[in-house]
Amino acid sequence: MLIFHRYGRVAMSKYRTFKDADVEFSERILIIENTWSRISRQLTFLKGVWEALDEEHQDLQKHILLNFQKRLEVAVLEVSRIKLPSPYKDDSALGKRKAAKYSLLVKHSLDRAIRDLHTWAGEFDPTWWLILRIADKAIDKTIDTELAHEMRNESFEVAKHIRDALQTAQPSAKDFFLKEATLNAADRSAIPYSTSELVMLSTSGKSTNFILDSVDCSAVEDVSVFAQNVQELAGRLEKIEPTTFHLLQCLGVSRTRDAKTRKVTSFNFIFKLPKGCVQPRSLRKLLLFTTNPSLNVRLSFARQLATSVSYIHVLDFVHKNIRPETTLVFEADGSPFGPLFLLGFETFRTADGKSLRLTNADRVENMYQHPERQGIAPSTDHRMQHDIYSLGVCLLEIGLWESFVTQDNPTTPSPMFSNNSKSLKTQFTDLAKRHLPPKMGDKYTKIVVNCLTCMDPENEDFGDESEFKDEFGIKIGVKYIEKILLQLGEVSV
Repeated sequence: MLIFHRYGRVAMSKYRTFKDADVEFSERILIIENTWSRISRQLTFLKGVWEALDEEHQDLQKHILLNFQKRLEVAVLEVSRIKLPSPYKDDSALGKRKAAKYSLLVKHSLDRAIRDLHTWAGEFDPTWWLILRIADKAIDKTIDTELAHEMRNESFEVAKHIRDALQTAQPSAKDFFLKEATLNAADRSAIPYSTSELVMLSTSGKSTNFILDSVDCSAVEDVSVFAQNVQELAGRLEKIEPTTFHLLQCLGVSRTRDAKTRKVTSFNFIFKLPKGCVQPRSLRKLLLFTTNPSLNVRLSFARQLATSVSYIHVLDFVHKNIRPETTLVFEADGSPFGPLFLLGFETFRTADGKSLRLTNADRVENMYQHPERQGIAPSTDHRMQHDIYSLGVCLLEIGLWESFVTQDNPTTPSPMFSNNSKSLKTQFTDLAKRHLPPKMGDKYTKIVVNCLTCMDPENEDFGDESEFKDEFGIKIGVKYIEKILLQLGEVSV
């Protein structure tokens, strides 16, 4: 790890030479310094827990770190070529032109450094957070050591919170359930083509918008056990980093009861809107009413959705309901295509770690389920590979930018899937192979097909289930990052 710290220190030293030259330079340098500080401490943490990682996890980290080393070498070389001139003291027309050209050159270099650091952090973070699933005292000790550092680091505070939630066998001491009257009196408005709603609640003396995501439990036999799982999920989502995880922070949960029997019929998760994010729209609505967004936009959506699936695994639950209706896209920084977040936590693990075999016969929802999980009585427990399959259907839809649900009736599949004797899985795979290459390229197509066939015995990456039966579920997480997430990152525009 020392070589990364050495290259990082050299790069930062050279960048700081521009800090006092221009206000815009200074702002950019501050971003680079903060990002590097976070990465540097994560690398120190990784060094301290290296022996706790299995061989596959170490190999993946080595691959990502080698990529980082190359980026740092390029950054040092590039910034070394920029020399501080004297045009700032020259008020002549020629001097001003030189100053403007120099300023543009430095800004371009700094912006590229920021992009490279953020891109690499996006590759590194999922493998770093996956470490939290490993039960090892060295990991606990290293996190505590980092938290004792005099500089506040939000990532380690979140890591400690999630680590505690994953390691303890006892339910959270904090009660995440809100007073039922709080939601009953709130203004609610539908988000079209979404399973979620906007709700306005009064907090700290002011009204604020939140996202409401309901989980039906009317068919659950033991609601008390289900409530414990709701409590645990809310606790794990309380302090996450939204723009890293592409999941929303949970404020709390409210109950909805039947007016006559007073039986709890649903639990309602209340999520905070991320800072700077407004106007949530479902991915389904965008697919239906937005014409051909750029390749950059589609690829960004695919990467963000795939990232959220990785962090769902880090938090130790399976989603079971990944589809465009459970995905929200916000407007941010003047762009209608801001960050994407996955919601729709319809069913998840029970307290004893077993998957509830609860689903339904809805045609649209079943489109996104692996054949093993379709219908009201699925034949097998849900596991991460089933979520990978659902992701594959969504990636296909995003790549083609063609809704698999009709506009007039969002509960009806597209006519392209009617009157076809082939299974939906086969139709999706055929669609990907035939129509994705000219739109998204061969690499993206391969990723989608890999997701769609991840449960097939002949699939070289995911087909052998026996490979993923390790104690902490690390192997499947590592394989997913390696074969899906990082591969998406390598798709060039």
